[in-house]
Amino acid sequence: MKKRLEALEKIERLHKQMHDLAVWRLTALGRERDDLIENHRQMLEAMGRGVIFYGAPAAAATRRVRALEMQIAAAAAEVEAQTRRAIEQGVRAKLADRARDSADARYREQRQRKELAELIERSLRDPKSSPA
Repeated sequence: MKKRLEALEKIERLHKQMHDLAVWRLTALGRERDDLIENHRQMLEAMGRGVIFYGAPAAAATRRVRALEMQIAAAAAEVEAQTRRAIEQGVRAKLADRARDSADARYREQRQRKELAELIERSLRDPKSSPA
């Protein structure tokens, strides 16, 4: 039973680490997406001010805006998928935690029963402890 408890503790730690990693990755993806959105906003703002209104710079700016929009869409999809993975890892970590808690409770109960049985046996063997 003790080996099972130790194995469940290792599994629990692994799932917690995987969940932490998934959350870290989600945060990084969110920052990347936010940077792309900010770049997109700045490009539109520059185009609206007329800084790059005509000719080749306007065409390049338009291409850049379209590329940013595609990158934003891809980043949003990636953030959504990573969110699902982080939630799944969180659920797995919680299940592993519950399994470890359950095994720990069973192990403690088993150990207490064994100690009680040993105490009873010792008290029955010792003639001084029996009332007569």
